[in-house]
Amino acid sequence: MIVESIDDIIKLSGELTSNQWQTIRTAAGLILKRHPHGVVVDCGGITACNQAGADTFYDMMVHVEQKKARIIVANLPPVVREALSHVPEVRSRLAIANSVDEARNSLELSESISRPGTKAHSTGILILALCGGPADSYATVIAGALAQLRHLRVTAMFPLVVPQALPQSTPMPEKEALANQALQQARATLKAKGIPVDLMIERTRTLAGAVEKACSQIEERTTIVSLPDVDVRNGEPGKTAEELLEKLTPEVILVRHPLDARKP
Repeated sequence: MIVESIDDIIKLSGELTSNQWQTIRTAAGLILKRHPHGVVVDCGGITACNQAGADTFYDMMVHVEQKKARIIVANLPPVVREALSHVPEVRSRLAIANSVDEARNSLELSESISRPGTKAHSTGILILALCGGPADSYATVIAGALAQLRHLRVTAMFPLVVPQALPQSTPMPEKEALANQALQQARATLKAKGIPVDLMIERTRTLAGAVEKACSQIEERTTIVSLPDVDVRNGEPGKTAEELLEKLTPEVILVRHPLDARKP
């Protein structure tokens, strides 16, 4: 087994037929010092892998998660996928990307979004939860007006909902692009009004769960939530609205975009 460390990538090649975590550990530690949000493991060069070798990924995953970071593996050959399928703890938790670029983009987005903004005087925090739909612009305007009135700092968040069938740290390029676009638009609108704003992406199973988690971590908060677009089959936006009203204890404002008056 050959282990190479290239910037934020660990590249594995050769036969992975025993647990190689101790060999990889130093490289992983150095990468996490430079890139604390996570590490990408390029598996494209692995030519053989058995269950003992697959245990490498479990130890690597546990170590990185303990550092509050993400680990994403890319370019998995069929032989590695087969070996991982026999390790339940890895199969259900390890994030897999189609390519190194896809994995890198996902980690870089997490890093760029989470950079703190400049400090400014405020009397509390307003949480603005976006969904990437037409209600976002209305929610952002309301957030701006309320933040100015009460001298609040805004934390604009995007709950990135990951399906139950996938590990929660799995790269989702389309949703991540939507999240970045929504957050950057909100930041531009709020900064134009002189309102201090921080951005965050919360990977979650449900929108309501992400908002509830954010509220529990921030004191003196008011919450404005942009509701999903109308989806009769999934009961939206009513389903999310009910979950939010049931879960949240602080002040909350739910925003739905105007409905087309021509529709019944």
